Amino acid sequence: MPRDVRKAFTERVKEIDPLFKAGNLDRFWPALRELVAMAPGRRDLSLKKSHYLASLAARSLVRDDPQNALAFLDLADRAIKSEHLTPFLRREREDFRAQASLALRIGELLARTDPSEPGS
Repeated sequence: MPRDVRKAFTERVKEIDPLFKAGNLDRFWPALRELVAMAPGRRDLSLKKSHYLASLAARSLVRDDPQNALAFLDLADRAIKSEHLTPFLRREREDFRAQASLALRIGELLARTDPSEPGS
């Protein structure tokens, strides 16, 4: 599995990323799971997968979608061998997880706030 798998991975990202950009998550998720399942033993692909999933989490946060951000990070945690990761990639995912969790908490607090009550 030399460079051919890496090239196939990159081409597949180029094919499925427009689905994410268009917001077509129903079609995107199955394609993403197939992508993440490619060559699980390859450290070089694990690094690329981790960074791609973190970028999807970041883009989901920009879209005000912290639930999908966490789902991308959860997929990364389940599917990518932790021993393949660099400290930077671990921190990257931890940082995005913290941001998504905070966004969810803020959303919950805002949902509980009733603007018609005095003092709100």
